[in-house]
Amino acid sequence: MTTKEVIECTLTVLGRLLYASRELGHLVDTGDYLLNSALYYALGFSKGSYVNIGNKPDYLVETSEISDKIYITPAVPIDTLTHMTTTYNARPDQYAVINYKAKDDPNARYNIPRYGRERAINQQNRFRFYILPYQTDTDAERLASELPTYIRLGKKRSKSRVDYVVVDSVVSSGTFTANHPFGVYDYDGIPIGNLISRKMRPTPLILQGTYEGDYMKIGETILPYKLEFLKKLR
Repeated sequence: MTTKEVIECTLTVLGRLLYASRELGHLVDTGDYLLNSALYYALGFSKGSYVNIGNKPDYLVETSEISDKIYITPAVPIDTLTHMTTTYNARPDQYAVINYKAKDDPNARYNIPRYGRERAINQQNRFRFYILPYQTDTDAERLASELPTYIRLGKKRSKSRVDYVVVDSVVSSGTFTANHPFGVYDYDGIPIGNLISRKMRPTPLILQGTYEGDYMKIGETILPYKLEFLKKLR
């Protein structure tokens, strides 16, 4: 049993936070969790190309220097989430627009809705996530002091505030039940029961699962040790 310092992070949404966790007809719905794939970039641990042709980030390359040094968990809501639903009308900026029949529309195959509804996370919702430094020479207090207070998230790049507190965790070995989400590709342990997962894009989440091996306890939060971003895909 060993003790390690980790950073507990509280994220407060300051604007309308939208991302497409699922698309049902003309509804774009925002999920209940913030993926760590977004948090790595928002916090400045990874950087992508300013111009991304095809809108396909290369997570493996862009996190290769940090994946085994620091792990960021997905973020979970602290309180009951509140949402707001708005409508949009994305007609092209032209003087005259042809109203094609559905079978004749040349843009139909691109699945680009011209109108619909967006269900987003409302402002003042709070989330919690953890930053787990693995290097023994990493000063958690210094790292926390260097992280940004304000970050941008989601399709509309809405602003959020993040507050950081350094807390102790205890690393032990045995049978444990993880109760905080992590990426399905971030851990190579095999669950032995109580598995609950959630389909998310770009990576699914494990919300709960019983495993055998090393684990980390942060207060009431239990996570496998050692998690690494996209570990199973490297």
